Amino acid sequence: MQQNTDAGERASIPVVGVEGCAITMKTACLLLCLCVFSRAICAEQTDACAGLEGAALSQCRSNQQTLERQERLEQQLQAQQERQNQLDKQEREVQQQLESMRQQNESLRHELERETANQSAHPAATDRAATERAAAAKSQDLKNWKADNPWYGSDYARTQFATHYMKQLEKERPDLTGRELLDAVSTKVNETFGARH
Repeated sequence: MQQNTDAGERASIPVVGVEGCAITMKTACLLLCLCVFSRAICAEQTDACAGLEGAALSQCRSNQQTLERQERLEQQLQAQQERQNQLDKQEREVQQQLESMRQQNESLRHELERETANQSAHPAATDRAATERAAAAKSQDLKNWKADNPWYGSDYARTQFATHYMKQLEKERPDLTGRELLDAVSTKVNETFGARH
């Protein structure tokens, strides 16, 4: 019996563990068994076809590959569905923006039509009066210029030259109008024919 006690005492002799913890031999053996057993279970879970042989193993591997392909296809389908949803959302947003822009354009067009109608109703009288004033001013400028240039209308060569030069000058210098244009014509006539009143 003493041997049994000695063996029991030896089994409970503390052993220093990896991290410096004191554990008994029984505990160490128990932990070792648990580690080996759990590792075997994990290995079986990773390979569902473990332990099969021959045709059963081939069928199991084929089934696993089919399942993996189906999972990949489902993931791809889900990703495509998400992309399609994003595209649909973007399309709705673009359609809303286009509709908003169309309404804004229509509103601006109506506003422009109203302004154009208002301007065409009122400015007709204003434009007519302005045209009449401009014509009267041109007429007065022409009368004054003719008074300063008595050769116009009486000297055929000078008058013809002045008329042609005025047309040319109106094309070349459209900024010249009224008395400035007439004075430029008389200056050119005087340069060409000599000054004479």
